Amino acid sequence: MIFGENFSKIIVLIFLLILATHAIAIYFSLYWIIWWFDNAMHFLGGLCLSFFAIWLIYFAKKIELGNTSNFFSLIIIVSLVVLGGVFWEFFEFFFDNIIFGKISGLISLAGHAQLGLVDTMSDLFFDLLGGLLGGLLFLKKHDKK
Repeated sequence: MIFGENFSKIIVLIFLLILATHAIAIYFSLYWIIWWFDNAMHFLGGLCLSFFAIWLIYFAKKIELGNTSNFFSLIIIVSLVVLGGVFWEFFEFFFDNIIFGKISGLISLAGHAQLGLVDTMSDLFFDLLGGLLGGLLFLKKHDKK
């Protein structure tokens, strides 16, 4: 099962697959060619972040929740995912405005990560959905123990 003893290895594998897919997508401009690709990547990123939050809380015991309800645990997991999504959006903003801003004459619109408020809100929404799915899957399995 995914939430077994190899859970940390599965998280690393998912993260590396997302990272490799992201690099390939940038190289081949998939974010700009396939309209839903960015949404799928944010969903998978949210799922991966939820697994990392679950690992921190339940496997590594780095975050102590005490005897809390599944609902509260889900709120904490999803909150950590959304925080990660917000940091990613800050990174994209910084990258576009600080890094690309210095060499803006060399880069077309296709080189930008931040396409506006609608894009940012969509990214955060799909981060949230991925995180919610990961949290619900774990808590459903965790409830049976």
